[in-house]
Amino acid sequence: MTAAKKYLETLRKREPQLWEEPLKESVLTESDLSEIEKGLGYKLPALYREFLLSYKMPGDITVLVSFCGDSFACSWSKTFSREKNGYVPRPEFDIGPTVEFEWHNIQGNSGTEFLKNLQQEQKTQDDCPCFLEAGFIGLGKVYGYLVYLDVVNGGVVTIHEEGVYDMMGAGVKWNSKSEVRKYMETRELYICKDFHDFLRFACTGDFLDEDEARFPTQEELEQDYSC
Repeated sequence: MTAAKKYLETLRKREPQLWEEPLKESVLTESDLSEIEKGLGYKLPALYREFLLSYKMPGDITVLVSFCGDSFACSWSKTFSREKNGYVPRPEFDIGPTVEFEWHNIQGNSGTEFLKNLQQEQKTQDDCPCFLEAGFIGLGKVYGYLVYLDVVNGGVVTIHEEGVYDMMGAGVKWNSKSEVRKYMETRELYICKDFHDFLRFACTGDFLDEDEARFPTQEELEQDYSC
């Protein structure tokens, strides 16, 4: 069993309400993925390919994820409570917040259909730079931050929605994929080093240190982390 399947099965046990039926095998094939790569002009990261070949995902799901670190996690004043089914003030000296991640999965029963849906959903808008053309596939949104898979280096990057508009102030040309890529790569916005780390983050609820793009040990969390 692949790591991607193991993570998704963990998520199903953790959040059974996300699937109305048992997990079903993905209908995509290696040939479909090659077709997607040809249309994108980029080779898909091996770990993302593994994910696409694992199980068929619902289109949009919301999962709970946990952050720690000194960047945006410590600035969030609320955390999600399962008991209250909503956000509550964070207790003093807690490790970090738990928040909702709106995970978006592209639908498609073939490479052609997947690629068409992906391009339609991420097509360049007048008020948005060309992320897909620059090699960034949208994965969803967490607490006002857009989350993308960088297909060039395999990492997962975040940028605040307002940051998209800040790109104009930084002189980024909306129709220039090279400038969009340069901006994203030089802002230290990567929270996961690869797609397996992203699946661990989205499926297990383990605390992610967004500053260092890693998962601290339990001992580290108890000794070194609190806001």
